Amino acid sequence: MPASSPDDVVFASLPLAVIAYCATLGLDPREMIEVSGLTSDELRDPDALVDYESLIRLWEVLLARFPERPLGLDYASYITPTTLGVLGYACAHAKDLGAAVELYARHCRLADPRLVLTIERGDDVARITFSHEPRVEAMAEPIEMMVAALAFTSRRMNPSSPPPHEVCFRHPRRHPLARYEQIFEAPVRFSAGFTGVALSTASLSLPIMGADPRVGRYLQQQVEALQATREPVPAGAPLDARVRETIDEGLVTGASDQAAVARSLGMSSRSLQRGLQNLGTSFSEQLDAVRRERSLLLLRDPERSVREIAFMLGYADPRAFYRAFRRWTGHTPAEHRRPSR
Repeated sequence: MPASSPDDVVFASLPLAVIAYCATLGLDPREMIEVSGLTSDELRDPDALVDYESLIRLWEVLLARFPERPLGLDYASYITPTTLGVLGYACAHAKDLGAAVELYARHCRLADPRLVLTIERGDDVARITFSHEPRVEAMAEPIEMMVAALAFTSRRMNPSSPPPHEVCFRHPRRHPLARYEQIFEAPVRFSAGFTGVALSTASLSLPIMGADPRVGRYLQQQVEALQATREPVPAGAPLDARVRETIDEGLVTGASDQAAVARSLGMSSRSLQRGLQNLGTSFSEQLDAVRRERSLLLLRDPERSVREIAFMLGYADPRAFYRAFRRWTGHTPAEHRRPSR
């Protein structure tokens, strides 16, 4: 089994969607939550980040209990933008199908930390290729789900989207060929040199029905900001960078004080203080910088109240956040949110 890494997390919406699909097969959702290794509390917020391995455990059980069923092809029809969180919504509001695929390819690690998606545009034919870790490639069903989900999503985004020229899988055929051709409405090859689809380059220019460019730009900013927060800081990075990362992570759990950050870094509070002093800074300055950056990100979400944001940043009294924000920017949080700004 591959060693886990700091970014091996997925949106809780993904295991939630698999568990919901399991229920359609007659499996008890409570049992499947237990199988996933997650708790009900962890799954309460679809946008929360949970262990990537939860998906592997769920697929392993599905394959063991339904070895002959075309699980990937069936499940693909259940995939919607909500399954992929803000990334899915951003893709649904891209200007055209090609922009949606390219956006997903750039940021797919937010939804699946081990998926690699590439798109190659030729004059007439474009090729979208999927690659994944060995366990998922060996299961095959999750790979078939991803490729089929692309086909379903393209049709939902623009019903006039033509079928692909060809669909290819690296693994051998698992189910009757007619089932694949029914899903993809195109020739399907197995034991091929790549997994993915070949389609008309012109089809990538088709607009997405119902997309709002203004919403799309806003959501893309959210995705890019989220991606930035997920980029791990190298272990050899300067102490202040590692402190800021640890503070940022601790804001979510309420463990952003100096003692908690020092413990996370394997240091004493005194050693942490001396190390930051040697860099010409202090813990309070680093905490202030993280809160400022995080506040600007959170204020982009119109659904969050300023009071809620204050508590998310670790302020017991919202008035302290108001004063800090005015010090950082010269205006209040409400003024910052005004369209003119």
